[in-house]
Amino acid sequence: MRNLDIKNFPIANKKIEEFRKCNVKNITELEFKENSFKDVSSFDFDYLKIEGFNTIFFANEKIKEQNLIDNITLKENTIIINKECKNPIVVLNYYDDENTIFEKDLKYIVDKNSDVTIFEIFISSSKKNFINQKRDFDIDNSSNMEYVYLQKLSLEDFLNIKFNPIIREDSKLKFFNFNFGALNAYNQFDINLDFLNSSFDMEALTTIAKKQEIANIVSTIHNGKNTSSSVKANHILDENSHGIFEVKARVNNEANNSAVIQNSQTTLLGDDAIINANPRLEIFIDELTASHGATTGSLDEDILYYLQSRGLSKKQASKMMLEAIEHRILDKITNEKIKNIIKEI
Repeated sequence: MRNLDIKNFPIANKKIEEFRKCNVKNITELEFKENSFKDVSSFDFDYLKIEGFNTIFFANEKIKEQNLIDNITLKENTIIINKECKNPIVVLNYYDDENTIFEKDLKYIVDKNSDVTIFEIFISSSKKNFINQKRDFDIDNSSNMEYVYLQKLSLEDFLNIKFNPIIREDSKLKFFNFNFGALNAYNQFDINLDFLNSSFDMEALTTIAKKQEIANIVSTIHNGKNTSSSVKANHILDENSHGIFEVKARVNNEANNSAVIQNSQTTLLGDDAIINANPRLEIFIDELTASHGATTGSLDEDILYYLQSRGLSKKQASKMMLEAIEHRILDKITNEKIKNIIKEI
């Protein structure tokens, strides 16, 4: 058993402004054992074996199953995707242990002139594990990548994951970010838009309750001309939950004609739920389009009243309004089968 190495968990450093709202004491005081790569006997994920999809299933960080129907190469911690890849890819990360630290990183390399969809899922059946990982992306010229990230870990698990994309000239990363599980989850994004016409676009949905804490911490630096970034998050917070939206964009002198959007919208369902939303812009040029903002409130009483006047109970009306928030994000996902899985999971 060992305590966390704080060097590999910088969120515990309260001297860093972006991390000051993160409550990680309950993590840093725990001890974790190393991953023993325990075999998993109960593994029922047939619903993710979708016809026409490439699949890679990890169980306790070992490959449990894979079915690659396209030109995809899996080398240790790297997934190489050829431009001939025409079908979506499902990557499942399943954890079945207790008090264990999991530190398997993955890198996605996407060939030029590609159009790729990846659906990566994090699920666990145990408790008090710490998933401390990194995802790197190298997206070559003139490519589009749609990456759908969903975590529904045990409500006693901890997650710290860092996303580092390289988005090359005329390429776009469309990132969907769904957080439903984990006691504490910290999603960190370091985005450097160095190449002409490169683009990063994120849509996030956090739906949590009890004492869950979920953070999206995003740093975007625009260096290339005609670059664009958009970070939008919706939070639905109940009971004593805590959402964090810490988003900073810097537009440097060379990044003329760039565009930046930051937006946080929060629906508070519990009196003790908290949101810390801090969108920030640092702009060093005149030729750009930029907007940022954050709104917080409860469900609209007028709409609730109207729906009840049409025969719905207050509970049914509230459920319908919350589903409308979720569907606004889900409807932007290209693949219908992925949408349906997220609705059911």
